[in-house]
Amino acid sequence: MRTFLSIIKNNYLRTLPRLMPLILYTIFTLCSMLLAVHMTEVRQVKGHIVLIAERPYETLPKSTENLSVVVLKEKPPHSALVKQKYDAYVTIDNKGNYQIETLRNKDYQQMLQMFLNNPQAPVDTGKTDRGVGTNIIGFMMMFLLMLAFINLFAFAEEKEQGQLKRIAAAPVSFLGYLLAHCFYCLSMVLPEFILLIILELSGFEIGFTLLEYAGLLVVLSLLSISFAMFLNTLIKKPDNANMLGNSIVVLTSVLAGSFYVFSKNNSMLDRIIKLLPQKQLMNFAHYLEQGTPWQHSTSLLYVIAFSVVLMTFSGLVLRFKYVK
Repeated sequence: MRTFLSIIKNNYLRTLPRLMPLILYTIFTLCSMLLAVHMTEVRQVKGHIVLIAERPYETLPKSTENLSVVVLKEKPPHSALVKQKYDAYVTIDNKGNYQIETLRNKDYQQMLQMFLNNPQAPVDTGKTDRGVGTNIIGFMMMFLLMLAFINLFAFAEEKEQGQLKRIAAAPVSFLGYLLAHCFYCLSMVLPEFILLIILELSGFEIGFTLLEYAGLLVVLSLLSISFAMFLNTLIKKPDNANMLGNSIVVLTSVLAGSFYVFSKNNSMLDRIIKLLPQKQLMNFAHYLEQGTPWQHSTSLLYVIAFSVVLMTFSGLVLRFKYVK
């Protein structure tokens, strides 16, 4: 316990000269959370569909309360789907069948097909759209994963400068030393949780209860800390570990759909994406918001197991290298 408290105190003191980058990352994360709340409110109003037809037939589906239909003579560029300006392009083949092009999932395509076949029928977009809670977790995910590399600066510096050998040789608990760094990183997520409390008290819909958010943030922090420690253990230079780690985090977070759910109907790519812990955490958050979390608890267990494996591997490598 003495080692644990000393390392915690030391980390906070060493943070003071590094406050500016830490504050900037925290501001970006908080802004992303607010953006998620705003975009969810906008997206829950309507889906934007472009119906490509040479002339405006009277029989074509019209806009409803949930879906906005725009009839154009030419199909807009594919980049408009990527930018989320539109949710889908619909063309009509020679037999009168609707052909749907979208970056969203199959559920959304099926919902859209039902609407096109019967525009008068009620269309429920709630089961296919992500809620505000899932969006908040998704939007903050990438920033929190990258933030762990900044918060582990003390551990990375001590390892690079060879001070880790002295610490391991000293009469202190090596496990307590590592746990102190993890607890310090976890405590730096407090501003994000405080923002959630403020949003809740201000009457905003945030999707989950504060207790559920606390649990999800702990799991997300466990993933970020274990991954940052894993790379810093394998790579000597902290800058190289940060650069590689941030690149992996950005790529995998986008593929996992943390900002926007998309599918290219590529079975191989879909299988790879399912292996990403970010994707599994997003799935669990979605099911939690739908009220069926325990039927899909394997997604959450996958993320925890993935993090524990990385953390255990890092601990064993460090013990083998430095503890004699």
